[in-house]
Amino acid sequence: MAKKNQINTKTLYRKLDKIYDSSPTLDLNSRGKWVIFSDLHMGDGGSTDDFKRNSKLFQNALEGYYLKNRHTLILNGDVEELQRFQVSKIAKQWASVYKLFNEFNERDAFFKTIGNHDLELQLMKNLPFSYKHYESLKLKFEDDFLFVFHGHQASKKYQQHNELIGFTLKYFANPLGIKSYSVSHSSRKQYKIEKNVYGFSAFNKVVSIIGHTHRPLFESLHKVDRLKYKIEQLCRDFSEAEKDDLSEIKQEIKTHKKELKRYYKENKDHSFQNYVYNTLFHIPCVFNSGCVVGKRGMTCLEIEDDKIRLVHWFDKKISKKYLKQSGYKTERLGDTDFYRLIMNEESLHYIFTRIKFLS
Repeated sequence: MAKKNQINTKTLYRKLDKIYDSSPTLDLNSRGKWVIFSDLHMGDGGSTDDFKRNSKLFQNALEGYYLKNRHTLILNGDVEELQRFQVSKIAKQWASVYKLFNEFNERDAFFKTIGNHDLELQLMKNLPFSYKHYESLKLKFEDDFLFVFHGHQASKKYQQHNELIGFTLKYFANPLGIKSYSVSHSSRKQYKIEKNVYGFSAFNKVVSIIGHTHRPLFESLHKVDRLKYKIEQLCRDFSEAEKDDLSEIKQEIKTHKKELKRYYKENKDHSFQNYVYNTLFHIPCVFNSGCVVGKRGMTCLEIEDDKIRLVHWFDKKISKKYLKQSGYKTERLGDTDFYRLIMNEESLHYIFTRIKFLS
């Protein structure tokens, strides 16, 4: 069995190699500001349309922040939910969203990759929009590369089961109003895909940016591990801090501890709580933008000034915790009830240095 798994992994890596080698290359520094979203799962606006919940948040963030600040937008797969809905109905329902996409596209600042839920776009003719669809992209940062792809390509079984899943959703679950079940609901499947991407990225000394699992990752770390690392660092800072700074650091530690406890309380499956993929060193080679359809808002990745950051957007009506607690610095979007929060930020120079020496 171990030998069979080893062969399957090698086959998977060869597939990812081919995708990587055929990816068009974009110069990261020539454009200045980038934002990467994935997993919008846009539907027809009905009760089973997962995008509907955060649609206003997403549109306000695009129009009021990313267009205004001249970001280049990458939509990294599963933009349209074609396993449930017809593309014509999606385009009609969310015409205002496509209008924003067009504004990015008109200034050559829009790129769209394919996910497992919108694979059909590659075969369709007479689409209601004229965007080019990529399987993947490479972002060149000096002599290094960031590999942007949806992430389903790192699953050994997705192609085999994708058509069956789509049939079940469209003709059985959708008419009954059943919400979709996907890899985003399975810790075991999420972990396997992330581990596959991690192994490929570490071996090739690249940064991979994926979506698919709906789970934000920063420097290969899931939220659990990021919180643990942060708490440890804050404890070190507390022991060396000036007296005037102690109260603020103490409150930050308290905030992160509450988040960590709440996560364990809400997530019953703790079988895969080790998210550092069992390698000798922790290599910061995998990032995940999360999703737009989160229950407490949406997440994305931003790249600017040679730094990459994980950002959480949320609606005051959905979640007030970040506004009540110190330890997080929020930015209000104009006079709206929408807020932007930087969860993590790091230098790309530092990230690639660690990848080169630790891989």
